[in-house]
Amino acid sequence: MRKLFTIVLLLLSGLVVSGQSTLPNGNFEEWIWESHPTHPAGGFYEPGGGFFKTLNILDTIPVPPGLTCYPTDSAHTGLKAARLITRKINLMDILIPGVTGTLRINWLTLNANLGTPYIWATKATRFQGYYMSFPLLGDSTGVVLLLSKWNSVTHKRDTIAYNRHIFYGTVAQYTAFDDEITYWDQVTMPDSITLLLLSCGGYNAINMMASVGQVGSTAYFDDVTLTDISGFQHLLMPELDVRINPNPARDHLNITLSEPVKNGTFSIYNTSGQFLQQHSLEGKTAVLRVDNLSAGMYYYKVTVRKDVLNTGTFVIGR
Repeated sequence: MRKLFTIVLLLLSGLVVSGQSTLPNGNFEEWIWESHPTHPAGGFYEPGGGFFKTLNILDTIPVPPGLTCYPTDSAHTGLKAARLITRKINLMDILIPGVTGTLRINWLTLNANLGTPYIWATKATRFQGYYMSFPLLGDSTGVVLLLSKWNSVTHKRDTIAYNRHIFYGTVAQYTAFDDEITYWDQVTMPDSITLLLLSCGGYNAINMMASVGQVGSTAYFDDVTLTDISGFQHLLMPELDVRINPNPARDHLNITLSEPVKNGTFSIYNTSGQFLQQHSLEGKTAVLRVDNLSAGMYYYKVTVRKDVLNTGTFVIGR
C-alpha cells in the first residue's frame, strides 16, 4: 500500500503530528526523478504523491533560472523536507519564487494555473506545518491557503476560505505554524483547494511576472497538514472508493468498495474523535449493524492491516 496516503486520528484539535499529514506527501518523504532531455542535469526531483508541484520545469528553457525546489535531508522529522529558493530569469528579468503546492505552469502566459479538487466530507479548520526561513535584504517567506467553490451562475470561483501567513526574519530552526482557517462563507462546502509554500512572500498568484523578492531567499517546509474541527484527518486522495447506503441510516450500513479487500476493517468514531466500534471487511461488499449508535454524524476509517485506504462520514437518522 502507498505510504503517502495515511490518516491520523488526533485526540486534541490543533495538534501537529510529526511526519504524518492529510496532504499526500505532506511530510515530503517521497521525491520522484523527472527525466528531461533539455535539462543540464538530465532531469530533476519533484515531490511525489501528485499533490505538491513545483516550477522546476522552468529550468529547461534556453536561459534557465535554476531549480527552485529541492529535496533536503534537513528535515523536521523523517529523512526529507522541501527546500525552496528564489531565482531569476536574467534575460527576461523575471523573478521566479521558490514554490511548491497546487500549481502547474502555463507556458502561454508564463503564469501558474492554481488549485486541485477538494473532496473531503467536512471543512478543514486548521492549516499547520513546520518551516525554516532565510530571507535576504528584508525579504520574507510564507504560505497561502485558498478554498473556493465554482459558481455556475457567475461562472467564477467564489472564495470560501483564505489564509496567508508571512514569515519575517531569519528562523534557523524548524518552527511550527498553526493557523485557524478563516472562512468567508460558513455554509458552502469548497470544491477546490489552492495551497502554496513559498520562499518569496511577494509572490503574485495572478501574474507570476509581477512577483517581488530577493534572489537567494530560502525556505524549508516539512510536515504540512490540514485538520478539521474534531481533529479527524481525512484522506485527500483515497486509494479505495467507498459507497455507503442508506445514508442517513437507521440500523445498518450497506458498504460497497471499488476493489475487494482481505482482512479489512471498518472503524467508527464519534465527532470528538473517540473510537466506538470496528467491523470486519472481506471482498467488495458488507452489511454492518449500527443500531446501537445514537442519531448523529460519525466518522469512519477503512484499513487493511496498518494501511488506511479511505475515510469519510455517515449519518444515523431516526
